[in-house]
Amino acid sequence: MAEKQNSIFDPLNYLIDSFWASLPEEAANDLATFKKDVLTGVKNVVDGLVEQEIKWTDRHLDNARKMREQYQREAQTKEPAAESAAS
Repeated sequence: MAEKQNSIFDPLNYLIDSFWASLPEEAANDLATFKKDVLTGVKNVVDGLVEQEIKWTDRHLDNARKMREQYQREAQTKEPAAESAAS
């Protein structure tokens, strides 16, 4: 079985655990629920922003592909006209 590893965060974790232990149990539960709800809300907002940015990136890539195809078609159309004028 793995031993508990000591780290620099052990004193910090002890301090945080002491804070939670100093609160009445109901207050600690209410505060923890509030904290988790806020963090979940932030996570949902960030997830939504990331998803939207992914969609926009895909849209920009698709538009860029269409622009390249259009420029290639236009360049191919102009090439024969330039060759005819040179003859």
